[in-house]
Amino acid sequence: MKKLLTIWIILSAMLFAAVPGTVHLLYSNGQVTTSGEDTFFEFDVQAYITGTGNEDDLYVGDGMVYVQYDTEMFGTEIAGTENLVVQKTGLLNNSFYQITNSNNTAPDIFGFSFIALLSLDNKNFYEMISDDGNDPSDLFHIKMKARASGSGIMQFPSSVSIEDLYWTLGDQTYAGGLDISEALETVYIEGPVSGEPYTSIELKSLEAAYKGGMVRMKWKTASETENAGFIIKRAVANGELTGIYEEVDSYLQNDALQGAGTTSNNTTYLWFDKSVKPGTRYAYVLQDVDYDGHIRESEPLFVTIPENKIFTTENYAFSAGYPNPFNPYFIVPFEIYVPTQVDIRVYDMRGTLVKVLADREFAPGSYNLLMDGAGLSSGMYLLRTRVENFTETQKMMLVK
Repeated sequence: MKKLLTIWIILSAMLFAAVPGTVHLLYSNGQVTTSGEDTFFEFDVQAYITGTGNEDDLYVGDGMVYVQYDTEMFGTEIAGTENLVVQKTGLLNNSFYQITNSNNTAPDIFGFSFIALLSLDNKNFYEMISDDGNDPSDLFHIKMKARASGSGIMQFPSSVSIEDLYWTLGDQTYAGGLDISEALETVYIEGPVSGEPYTSIELKSLEAAYKGGMVRMKWKTASETENAGFIIKRAVANGELTGIYEEVDSYLQNDALQGAGTTSNNTTYLWFDKSVKPGTRYAYVLQDVDYDGHIRESEPLFVTIPENKIFTTENYAFSAGYPNPFNPYFIVPFEIYVPTQVDIRVYDMRGTLVKVLADREFAPGSYNLLMDGAGLSSGMYLLRTRVENFTETQKMMLVK
């Protein structure tokens, strides 16, 4: 029996070019992988664009991805579970893009969005999308855990009209402008695919808590067998529903997450997440990896980061800069409800002006101003925010 796996992708591209182009969507590099007794299907979401008129001003803003899949092969409502992993790659693989709003829109469809956290005027922090069909830009890598074998193809659903889809060019939204003729991929999974995950550690305790501007995870193992190390993944949570889990640290980059190999002794591990956003609820999972690459994943731990508003009125709301400590960037988030003059500056501890982040009137909207401290020395700095009759000064620690 044929199994049908369908991908529905909507990509919004924000550009400074004057002529609409065509976004070409691809999903490719499909492969079957295994971890222990578990089987997965993995593929890449890619895109390129033609006909923009000015490729130097081509930058991707926000977008959405929907995936329709065969429930016999992959189960139902897999968003927010360990059966689905979505990772930013290539063009979107930096801290200034965020995956949001993961949900199950139907038993056999999941969707998620991605957003640019900063204005695309900050071109130093964004890359241009490819305009070469032979070298498309990578956007995401999707990994789905299989529950049954089968074969079929991935294809754009014929029931969806291209003219109903949209993308954004400058400040205009256009219907159509999408080409899905290259969105084809063959799926073949040979069974069996079921089984329990391999266990390389005996986990004695696992906890996570927010304190001092960061999340601290602590876990203890009673024994370990050929344990190479740990991987930590994080998702934004809305109530009990979690978004897409993203890898935030790994034993491959952080020596503190390397395992103890084989031991019957108790071992304690600590890990800190300094890149948390005030007013956000996170879900964390811990993965342990053995020498052969087998993976076991913990149940999620939920941590709520408290709101950190420094002043709020009916006209605006300003939050503290984060992360703090920072290296080398921090973000100043605020919301404007009516046109408001805003002055935000950074000083050193001698009172010398380091940088003017803002000194103008802001229209209603949500903003995230970026402070780049790459050229500064480690130490304490002062972030001064002045709005109407309010002035607030926050100490920001740069640690390199």
